[in-house]
Amino acid sequence: MSKENSEKQFKRIYTQYVDEIYQYVFLRTGLNAGIAEDLTQDIFLDVFKGLSRFKGLSSERTWVYKITRNKVNDFYRKHYRQCLESTHLEDDRTAEIGDPKQDLDDLVEKTFESACIIDCLNQLPEHYKLVLLLKYIDARSVKEIATITDKSPKAIENILLRAKAGFIKAYQTQQAEEMQ
Repeated sequence: MSKENSEKQFKRIYTQYVDEIYQYVFLRTGLNAGIAEDLTQDIFLDVFKGLSRFKGLSSERTWVYKITRNKVNDFYRKHYRQCLESTHLEDDRTAEIGDPKQDLDDLVEKTFESACIIDCLNQLPEHYKLVLLLKYIDARSVKEIATITDKSPKAIENILLRAKAGFIKAYQTQQAEEMQ
């Protein structure tokens, strides 16, 4: 493929997928526009570099999304390690996590879209936020999250419990402030 044809093909792919890829990345990077823009740029740089090796064994969209998923997973791994710290949330509400009457998964999934939820997520330590995003936005299993973060599944379950507790505490605080 000539350089001119390669550039035309890249421009077409970029124009066709850039908005879709940006939205995908934005949702998976903690709703951070700056990070999403940087990752999207990196993704399309990889698309440009790999265009000569693309054999057409899958659709262009599938190929671009494969690159995107790999970049997002790399982001999770790198960012998770950078922000990992020991954070303990110990109070009466933490003990409620084990209460089967509380459907925490349902609470988190139903309310993820609101601005209040975004604020609550941003109050959490970064590694908690990333684990919640992997679980509830990316719909990853505990085992997949463990693989991405190089942690054991049990460690991820414990981090998820603490992240949920922190999220619930921030959510309840925010709700109480709104009532006043």
